[in-house]
Amino acid sequence: MRVGEPAPTPGCPDRPSTVAAVDTSERVGRYVRMVALEGQGTELAGALLRVADDMAAQPGCLAYVVNATPDEPDVVWVTEMWSDAASSEAALSRDIGESGLGDVLALLTAPPDYIEVTPLGGPGLAGLPG
Repeated sequence: MRVGEPAPTPGCPDRPSTVAAVDTSERVGRYVRMVALEGQGTELAGALLRVADDMAAQPGCLAYVVNATPDEPDVVWVTEMWSDAASSEAALSRDIGESGLGDVLALLTAPPDYIEVTPLGGPGLAGLPG
């Protein structure tokens, strides 16, 4: 299989997937779960949307999506995707006031939980640079 060709459907090697596989060898991603102080979920989401505006201008940021949790109003998730680890580290190592992360930290009950992932493919991924 070459980059851009449909990947085999898992469990059905003779049937190609409808989603193109892409070379993601350097891309990095993460899911970040944050719990706001009681009743502050809306404020946390707003602060993270301001951070997202800043991250959109950072080199290598392919996605920074803020997600609400319908059953847990004080829980907010961020889905990040970066072209490479160096871009992620550079953007996130800046002064927390510069990116707006200081406002976010003030609203949290505890440090965020991180799940590191390697993006493999799917709708939208094939059209991203990197």
